[in-house]
Amino acid sequence: MTTTNDILSAEQRTLLVAALNRIVPAQGEMPAAGDLGTAEFVESVAAGTSAKRRSLLDGLLRIELAAAERGGAFASLPSDAQTETLLAVQATDPEFFQELVTQTYRGYYTNETVFDLLSYRAPNREDYDPIPFDESMLEPVRQRGQVWVPTND
Repeated sequence: MTTTNDILSAEQRTLLVAALNRIVPAQGEMPAAGDLGTAEFVESVAAGTSAKRRSLLDGLLRIELAAAERGGAFASLPSDAQTETLLAVQATDPEFFQELVTQTYRGYYTNETVFDLLSYRAPNREDYDPIPFDESMLEPVRQRGQVWVPTND
């Protein structure tokens, strides 16, 4: 189905899914971000403004060019080469990469499947009575730890 949020070609979407799977890889019962459909979320955010659209398109091109230096298309590279590729892009374009990681986390941790796996229940808007935030709900995320570890180089 085509929507107004579709800004990527099939090849770009495949690249984005593979990149998101490296940023938040599958771990135990937790699915990888790309496999979960987070790419659609990232694409819809980028469709919101021309600057974000351009940033995503340029960033995906940088990823693909960096992957070519490592022997092929990003999605077909071994996982260690994919990680090296993302680290190279992070070093050369930290602003784009930070935005990609941020939107990946936003899409991933607001997904209903992740909610269920983390045993999180959003409040029912009709019966919503604000109560203090229970920080123990963050324990599954804390146990998982930081997924993508940015470099300071």
